[in-house]
Amino acid sequence: MAAVESALDVRVTSSTRVFAATRLDRTTTSHSISLSIIDATVADFAPCAAVWFFDSPPSPHSAPSPSHLRSALEKTLNAYPQWCGRLHRVSYRRDGHHTQRFGRLNLTYGLESDPGVEFVVAQSPTTLSSLVPSAIERSVRFQSWNASRVPSEKFLPSTPLALSKIDDARLPGMVVQITTFGCGGMAVAVKIAHPLADAHALVYFARDWARASCAILADKPMPSMSPVFNPHLLDRSAAGDIDALQPDPALIEMARALPCHRFDWWASVDGCPFPTQATKIPPELNPASIGSPGTRMPWSDWDLAAPVSHYLLHFSSSEVKHVWEMASLSSAPVSRHDALVSHIWACINRARGLEHDEETVHLDISFGLRSRLSPALPDAFLGSPVMLADVSSSGREASMESPAAMASRIRSTLARFNSSTLSAHLHDAAHEASPQRLWQAFLGRRHVLVTSWVHSRVYEVDFGTALPPRYVEAVMPSMDGCVQLMEAAPVESSKEVLGSSRDLKKLNHWCDNGVDVSIHLESKAMERLLKDPLLRKYSSG
Repeated sequence: MAAVESALDVRVTSSTRVFAATRLDRTTTSHSISLSIIDATVADFAPCAAVWFFDSPPSPHSAPSPSHLRSALEKTLNAYPQWCGRLHRVSYRRDGHHTQRFGRLNLTYGLESDPGVEFVVAQSPTTLSSLVPSAIERSVRFQSWNASRVPSEKFLPSTPLALSKIDDARLPGMVVQITTFGCGGMAVAVKIAHPLADAHALVYFARDWARASCAILADKPMPSMSPVFNPHLLDRSAAGDIDALQPDPALIEMARALPCHRFDWWASVDGCPFPTQATKIPPELNPASIGSPGTRMPWSDWDLAAPVSHYLLHFSSSEVKHVWEMASLSSAPVSRHDALVSHIWACINRARGLEHDEETVHLDISFGLRSRLSPALPDAFLGSPVMLADVSSSGREASMESPAAMASRIRSTLARFNSSTLSAHLHDAAHEASPQRLWQAFLGRRHVLVTSWVHSRVYEVDFGTALPPRYVEAVMPSMDGCVQLMEAAPVESSKEVLGSSRDLKKLNHWCDNGVDVSIHLESKAMERLLKDPLLRKYSSG
C-alpha cells in the first residue's frame, strides 16, 4: 500500500481565483447575510468535500478541458454568487440579537475584495485504472477495498478555507481542483466550508455545474438554476423569542430531553491530547453567564496516536434487502438504511472487542433537517441544516447478530426529532453562549459517527464525458469511527459494459446498485472487522 501511495505523482500546474461570470459591481453593491442558527454550530467541522473520478470518454475530443470546466464554473456561480464571498464570524455584541451573539457567522459578498473560489489545475501521469478499481471490480472482486490507496488529499487544493486557524480575509469558502490523468481520465474535486454547504447542498451544486458544462459542450442554452440561499427560512422555525435576553426554560427542557450529546470543549481541557484554543472560554464572555456546562469529553476512549485504516465495503442490493428483511422481524417498521447501519455498527463493536462489554457505546448518526422542520425547507436550500442523534446501547447489545432490535432503536431515536422538538432545539442553540462550544459526537473506541449521503445522486454528475463517474469519494477525516454511506456506482459505469450513461436503467430503489460503506477504523480493529464471518452473513454468495 505504501508503495502505491508514494508513487502517486500529482503536480499543480495553475491556481487562480474565479468569480461569477456576471460579476456584481463591487464598488456599489454588497450583501452581508447572517447564516443560520445551525450553520454556526458546524463552524469548526471538517470541510464538506468530494472527489469525482471519470474515465476517459469514448471520444477524446469530447473530454471537457480544465479551461472549459472553469468557464462552466463561472457561469454556475451566477446562481451561487455568495460562495465567492467572505465567510467570517460577526463582531460580538453583548445583549445583541441571536445573529450578533458570540461565534455567529456572516457571509459578505459583492465587494471588490471578495476572495472568490480557488480553482486549481493539476496533472498526474497515473492511469485511473491503476488507482481505482472499476465499479464491477468493487462490487464483485473487491467487496472490501483498501480505499487509502486513493489519497484524496492529493486531489484537493491545499489552500486553507475560511474559518480555519489562519485569520485571513482572503481565504476562500470553496476550493476546486481539476486533475487530469495520463490515461485521459480526470478527477473533479470540490471542498467547501461546512457552514456553507452540507453534503446535500454540495452535490446539488455539483449537478448544476455539470449541467452547465454539458450545455456549453452541446451549444445549448444554460439550464435554469434555482438554489435557495435564505438562512432565515431555517431560523424562523425556532420556537419562542430567540432574540430575548434569556431563553425560555420550558423550551430548554424540551430541547435537552432529545437524545443528543452535549460534549463541551470548555469542560474538557483536562486530558485533551492536543493543544487547542477550543477548550478555553473566550475572554469576551463572562464565565458566570455561559450557562450550565455540558459533558466532559472522554479522551481516554480515543487513542489519536493509533494508526487508522480506511476501507470501502460494498454491500449488494440483495445483501441490503436480506438484512432489512431480518431487521423487519421486529414490531416497528424500519428502513433498509436503519438495518444496514445497525449491521455495520454491530460488526464494528465486535471488531473492537465489545461483544461482552456492559458499558455504553454510542452511534452518533447525522441527519438532515430540511424535511423535518415545519414548514419544510426547500430541497434546493443552501447551508448546513444537519445535526446528530445519539443512539446508545451496551457494547454487548449493540454487538448482537440480529439487526432487528438495533434497527428499531435507530428508527425510534430519529423519530423523536420532529418539528416540535426541533423548534425547541433551535431555540436552545440560538441562545447558546457559543455554538462551537458543543459537539454532538465523539470518536474512538465507544463511538461510531455515521454520515449518510444516500439520495444525493452523486453518480448522476456528468460534466460531458457521456459516462457516469468511475468512483466518487466522500472525503471524511481519517479518524477512528468515521463511517459514511452512499449509493454504489452503477456497474454500467464501466466502459467494458456500457459506453454511455444515457443507457442507465431507471432505479426502483436507492440501493438497487448496492451500497458503499466507507469506514475509517483503528487498524487492528479493521483487521478483525474484515475477518468477521458475520460481516457477510447476509450475502447470498
